[in-house]
Amino acid sequence: MRQENRPMYSVIIPTYNEASKPEEMREHLNSIDDYFKNLGQSREIVIVLDGPTDGTQELVKEVTKSIENVRIIDREQNMGKGYSLREGLLAAEGQIRLFTDMDGATPINMLDRFIPKFQEGFDVVAGSRDLEESKIKVHQPKWKEWFGDLGNFLVQAGTGLWGVKDTQCGFKAFTEKAVKDIVSRTTVDRWGIDFELLMIGKKLGYKIDFVPVDWMDKGESLVGVGGFGYLTTLKDLFNVRWNLIKGVYKLNKKVTELKEREQQQAQEDKKTEDLSEDSKKEEL
Repeated sequence: MRQENRPMYSVIIPTYNEASKPEEMREHLNSIDDYFKNLGQSREIVIVLDGPTDGTQELVKEVTKSIENVRIIDREQNMGKGYSLREGLLAAEGQIRLFTDMDGATPINMLDRFIPKFQEGFDVVAGSRDLEESKIKVHQPKWKEWFGDLGNFLVQAGTGLWGVKDTQCGFKAFTEKAVKDIVSRTTVDRWGIDFELLMIGKKLGYKIDFVPVDWMDKGESLVGVGGFGYLTTLKDLFNVRWNLIKGVYKLNKKVTELKEREQQQAQEDKKTEDLSEDSKKEEL
């Protein structure tokens, strides 16, 4: 896509089995379309199909027929929310890239609170359901909220995100630069992608802010769910912590520097191969 034709905003939506909620999907996608028309800003919607098995592919294609600038990444294999977000964020073209859930638990007009933050120079803006001004219109069951609070404490301790009381809200936005530098380093394929993104961004020194959002529990999210969401998230947390200890994220280097090093190494390898071929020819 040429520079002048790139959208200002990209909305990335990871999607698994959503065929049972056609009206919710239609309402959410139409609300995104209407929002950006009223905002007067160019946008694209990138829907990442995470190997759905219930006919969601056909539903998405039918619902988006009347919506312009929709890209569908149709993957047959289920890989999880983290994999899908990484795929969608890196494939997107927008200068600001937001991800949200297909169930519309956080309405798109919450982006109104994000835009001033980017204008102030923030690189990452994340929605939070735990701030004073946040409005939870439909709460999760109490046992889920209790597990969520316990899990958040473990996340803060394991990642160093002290004071961040809600890492898991599925409504976060990044500048293009932050996406290329942060998202490309992520390793988590499932639920832990949210805190992994924030942790990497913080340790790289990006400006991050949290804003209150309206949120409504729409039931169990379906992106890559296997019935063990909490255990999977704890496993992700352990892996993120271990990767941090091992230096997997290469937090002392910017992505551009890493790419330059990879290119240099590839050139050196090519020279070695050429010399080896020349030696073989001389022997013959």
